[in-house]
Amino acid sequence: LKDSRFQLVNFSDNELRVSLSNVSLSDEGRYVCQLYTDPPQEAYADITVLVPPGSPIIESQEDVVSEGNETELTCLSMGSKPAASIRWMKGEDELT
Repeated sequence: LKDSRFQLVNFSDNELRVSLSNVSLSDEGRYVCQLYTDPPQEAYADITVLVPPGSPIIESQEDVVSEGNETELTCLSMGSKPAASIRWMKGEDELT
């Protein structure tokens, strides 16, 4: 338990339990529990870390557009896992 985010929760003859705080994406992966018997035994846990999306950011080419002209809007949401699903709405209607 060299990483201070890991804490020993329970240690007994039949259980070794640890907790991990402040989980980050780099903690994702396979964890192995080893039982030192003859022959040794192992059990695995594959941990997936989910990351909520950040608040959406809208970028616009112009703040004011003259009727009949064209403009472009970009919606960004960074850093989510799985990737965020983004859609555009105008009032109650979804834009296709």
